[in-house]
Formats: sequence, C-alpha cells, structure tokens
Amino acid sequence: MILSDKVLIIGGGVAGLTAAIELADSGVKTVLVERQHTVGGNALDLYKAFPTDDCFYCFEASRFRPGIRKCFYRSALLDHPNLELRTNTTVEAVAGSPGNFEVTLMVGPQYVDPMRCIMCGLCQKLSSAFVLISPQCQPQAVVYVPDQADDNVKEAVEKCPTKAINLEAQPTEEVIRASDIVVATGYHEMKPVGMEEYHYEELPDVVTQLELARMLDPNGETSGQLVRPSDGGPVKHVMMVQCVGSRDENYYPYCSKICCVFALKHADIIAQEREGVQVSVVYMDIRTYDRHERYYRKSRRAGVNFIRGRVQTVSKAKDGGLEVIVYDSLLDRYLKFRVDLFVLSTALEPSAESNEMAQMLGIRTSNGFVASLDPTSGDEVIVGDHVYACGTALGPAEVPESVTQARAVALKILQGRK
Repeated sequence: MILSDKVLIIGGGVAGLTAAIELADSGVKTVLVERQHTVGGNALDLYKAFPTDDCFYCFEASRFRPGIRKCFYRSALLDHPNLELRTNTTVEAVAGSPGNFEVTLMVGPQYVDPMRCIMCGLCQKLSSAFVLISPQCQPQAVVYVPDQADDNVKEAVEKCPTKAINLEAQPTEEVIRASDIVVATGYHEMKPVGMEEYHYEELPDVVTQLELARMLDPNGETSGQLVRPSDGGPVKHVMMVQCVGSRDENYYPYCSKICCVFALKHADIIAQEREGVQVSVVYMDIRTYDRHERYYRKSRRAGVNFIRGRVQTVSKAKDGGLEVIVYDSLLDRYLKFRVDLFVLSTALEPSAESNEMAQMLGIRTSNGFVASLDPTSGDEVIVGDHVYACGTALGPAEVPESVTQARAVALKILQGRK
C-alpha cells in the first residue's frame, strides 16, 4: 500500500499544534485544520497555565524557528515549509482507505488576507465588523464578521492601506489526501443554562471559570479588572462552586479532572493579586491530583475559605450583589453569604466536532469523547487504523498531558513510516 505524503490534524488547540509542529519538524508534510479563525483553542481564554503559571499563549518553539518558548503568533506556523494551516475550515467528508484517506475540506471565505493585514487598526476604528480575536492570534490578522456589518464597512475597505479586505470572498472546497488523521478537537466548557439553582444567564454576576479567566486577563474586556458584569461595580467577595454538571447523572457522570485546579488557580490569583477581595469555594471533594496539591495548600494559606456542602439558592440581593445560601455538611447548618461574583466550575464536555469526526471515521466514543481502539493496550492515542487522537478529544486533560499525547501521536506516525 502506498501512503499519501500528508498527515491531517483536525483541531488547532495545544494538542493539535504540538502534533503539527512535531511532525513538520520531522519532515512530514502536515495540514492543520482549525474551525475558528485563529489557532490556540481554549488556551486563548485561560490566562495563566498550570502547573507553570505561564501566560497561556506560551508555546514550545519549533526547530524551524529555534528558541525555548514562543507565543502562538511567533511560532512560525505560516512560514514552516512542511506545515499548511487552514483556519475557518471544517472537514465535510472522509473517504478512501486507511493510509490513503480522501478528505473534503470546506474553507470559509477569507475576507481579510492575513499575508497583507498589518493590524494597523484602521478598519476596527471605522467599523465594529472588524475584530481582533486576540493580540496573540495566529494568523496575525483582523477578522471580518458579516453579521456585524454597518455603514462604515465600505469606507474601511477603501482606506485599508494594504488592500487586504475583500468582502466578495467566497467559501471554497478542497480535497486532500492524507496517510493519517489526528483528531485533536478539544473540549467545550459546559454552559449550565437551565440549572435552576444557579440562574446562569439570568443573573449577570453568575459566570463560569472561563468567563472569570477572561476577566482576570489583562488583554480581556475589563483589562484585568475584577468587576461585577451587572453594573461594573467593585468585587469584594467571589464565591466558586465545584462540580457543576460533573459527577452528575443528569448531565455528565464523570469527574472533569482539572476543574478543581482551574478554580484554585483563579482563587490564588484573586487572593494574592486583588487586594481586599475575599474568596470562598463550595465543594464536595477537592481533587488536586499529582503535583497540583500545592494550589490547594497555597489557597488555604492565602485565606481562601473552603466550605464543604452544596449551594441551595442564588438570588439577587437588594444592594445589587448576590445572596447565596449554602448547606455546610461539616457544620450541619445553612449559611447565608452576600457575594459580588458567583463562579461555576462547570463540566468539561466533548466538542461537537469530536462526535462529528467519530461518525465520519467510524471510531468509538466514550462519554462523548473519542475512545481508544484498544483500552487495554496502553496505546490510548490509537483510535483507528491510521487514525489517532490526543489532548482533550480523548477526555479531560491538563496541558502537559495533552502535549505528551500529541508527541506520542507524532512518534506513532513516524514509526509507521520506517
């Protein structure tokens, strides 16, 4: 059987990027497909990374552009001779046979040419239809959002100094052949709409951990200021609640594994970097596996208040904050709190793309995540014949674990080419 030259990687988060760079650096022609307009995935919203507490944009450098670590936008993805990046692109169909897949890609319209855009900001000043997703976006270019088009769009097109904007751009279809397919479709943070006890989306000061991370990020909408979404008022008390949707037969029966560390990382940041802000955490169990126990100990030393029990009600307080009633199972009594921000540590749920790819490729799933071909073999990254998966496409995982799996995938593919 003659293998096609290229490897297709679906998903441009940390795992997909790692696998792509490892293969491209090893001389393998690689196509990286990302549904969004920029790579980075959930990492673009996570602010600081555990266990290193680095900026989450930090990514291990390619051997093509040597260095220790680089931001996404310095990672040379667009310049690597062995790597083709397709953003705003989806996989529409997979045909052919293992080792010689025929994959149909739908490439969205490229309204702004990333090779011409110099991110001068002129179009953004003229029209809200032009958006910079992140200062560290890759490709380095603004994005045009047709649904936000206004009367100033044409002026922005005319005044673009590099003529990078083409509002007449159309989607295109592309067919590629690939010897191997890597599923790195990541996860979504569950949005707990409909969980009556929390009133998420009904009360603006009830947010999720990813939404809190964007608030803490200096590049975020609030420039790192911790304020109430409802009125912009100062936050003096933050309460977090764990296992929202996780370990719950009505939603997801599994433990999402890293939610506790997410919460404690944010609790540490608030307690140590936001003067005068009190933090409370309501939990059933704190699961800080491996080396992450240090976050729990640091949080306790920093004065974070841990309450073992369950939240009973959340309601709007008369002064504009929130009133929360918690049953404390250790004290066997109900406690009332007045808080400014209520943060839900929600389940990590499989992405819709994971289910789509599983159906296209005929591979197994478990709890909605991609499942190993043979769970007893120890080769968890092998999910089919010439089909692999890594990162949170396989289930909840931290960044170092995702990187290790991505490297294992690259090694398996390289071994198959000897």
